[in-house]
Amino acid sequence: MAAVELILSEPVEAHVKLVCGQLNEKHRRWVAGLLSAVVGYGGTKWVAELAGLDPKTIRQGRLDLQAGLADCPSERVRRAGAGRPR
Repeated sequence: MAAVELILSEPVEAHVKLVCGQLNEKHRRWVAGLLSAVVGYGGTKWVAELAGLDPKTIRQGRLDLQAGLADCPSERVRRAGAGRPR
């Protein structure tokens, strides 16, 4: 965690919380994945604690970004069939 503390300061953490609170779940996943990738080692854990997201969600965001968001529908927040059943 020392590397994360050196790179990111408290004002940055406050801004991340503010921005993540305004995003829908798809965009929050992508932003969290991006931040995790930028931070590097320990980034997933740091973002998970900061944004209150599950580490699996952050990893999925990283995978979505690596795939160029190819499998992510632009008109929907979730993929077809995802979410709670009616």
